[in-house]
Amino acid sequence: MDSIVTKKWRNHFRLSLFLIATSALLFTSSCKKDDCEDPPVTDPLDGMISLLDLQSLPPVSYPLNNPITTEKAELGRLLFWDPIVGGEKDMACVTCHHPGLGYGDGIDLAIGVNGSGLGPDRTENTGGLILSMPIARVPRNAPTILNSAYNGLTSNNGYDPLQSPMFWDSRFNSLETQCQKPPTSRSEMRGDAYADVDAMDSIALRLAAIPEYVQLFTDVFGGTNPVTVENYAKAVATFERTIVSTNSPYDQYLAGDLTALSSDQKNGLILFNGKARCSNCHYGPMLSDYDFHALGIPENPASPLFPADSGKYKEFKFRTPTLRNATLTGPYMHNGMLENLKDIVEYMNAGVSGNSNVTPDMLASDMTPLGLTETEINQIVAFLESLTDENFDQIVPTSVPSGLTVGGNIQ
Repeated sequence: MDSIVTKKWRNHFRLSLFLIATSALLFTSSCKKDDCEDPPVTDPLDGMISLLDLQSLPPVSYPLNNPITTEKAELGRLLFWDPIVGGEKDMACVTCHHPGLGYGDGIDLAIGVNGSGLGPDRTENTGGLILSMPIARVPRNAPTILNSAYNGLTSNNGYDPLQSPMFWDSRFNSLETQCQKPPTSRSEMRGDAYADVDAMDSIALRLAAIPEYVQLFTDVFGGTNPVTVENYAKAVATFERTIVSTNSPYDQYLAGDLTALSSDQKNGLILFNGKARCSNCHYGPMLSDYDFHALGIPENPASPLFPADSGKYKEFKFRTPTLRNATLTGPYMHNGMLENLKDIVEYMNAGVSGNSNVTPDMLASDMTPLGLTETEINQIVAFLESLTDENFDQIVPTSVPSGLTVGGNIQ
């Protein structure tokens, strides 16, 4: 991988070369109106963008030990929507990762067990359960499942899906591992139904007691005892790898349709890779370096970790999120403290810590005032909006094998 310094200056250098070349061309090609033909109409912005190292998304990679089949993905869909996976049977994966909310939940901190409602309308401890003690909010913002199949992809050279980083601190790798963690968390999915160490085995026993699931697992995996934790994880991960979107206006532009982006979006893309320095951390096909940076985001007072979520290495660092489909996945940052895309750009433009726990010497090196104008901020926001593609799988099952309410207590 290129060094940080190389990444930081490459695009600035290329843009400078383009400006020099454009000026020279204009000087050498000047002629009297009657002596030369009208030149072809081109947008100089396209020439500048052509010098950037922009990469589109490749096909999804599947682990060798978990290849995709339609039947496996459909089994995973049912498990994703079935609250039988939740300890108190009121929570499904989709409760916090809903297709109508960009496979996120639309709130700052997720509300899991004993909540009711969906997205911004969801409230905590209103689900009617009698528990040993109230359920705390989930301490971090729910990352989207959308395009999580590409987690870890920083260049078009590919990636290992079994090493894909998961969660805001990348504490686990692969979708197969990730999908086994929320069911063990009391606040996210488990409640008081069983101990965390017993959660996944308890879920497998529940599934094995449902004849329709036994038949579906047998059809997909074969064998005499197919309903296992490993096969559960393979099915859910396979489904999640089908939740992708790869045809945003930005992708169309990279594919050669130079009209797919507006002038504001093109200017925003140039600023993103230049003056605003966004691409120092947001680069590659997923627009993320998947590294950790301290940005000094204000603490969320609703978090059970308040007054300090110290993040990775206890240095208040969190993983760079992808910017793809960002218009669908707010509020933003690890604790949902920035409401909209303009808030993010303005925060980065200010370049100072908003968190008293994060001193200036702890901040990422690129966290310095950028000097962006209001027009430039709006152009960057316009570019970020071009990264959205709403043409992804949003199918909702009409029923789930457990017979429980599809999606859990979200109505």
